[in-house]
Amino acid sequence: MSIQRGNFLISGDGRYYRVVECTKDAISLMRVNGYTLFSCRPNFVEVSFRLVEASEVA
Repeated sequence: MSIQRGNFLISGDGRYYRVVECTKDAISLMRVNGYTLFSCRPNFVEVSFRLVEASEVA
């Protein structure tokens, strides 16, 4: 998965997140319509989220 700043992702529980920062060591995500902001390793994001189109985000 090629993750870039501005991408939208969906988690396994159906919550949407936007990538706000992306480096080779960490990816920072902010929950859409929420305040949750967290960073994690790229390999965690790849197994826990999938990319979605902006038009799919409610």
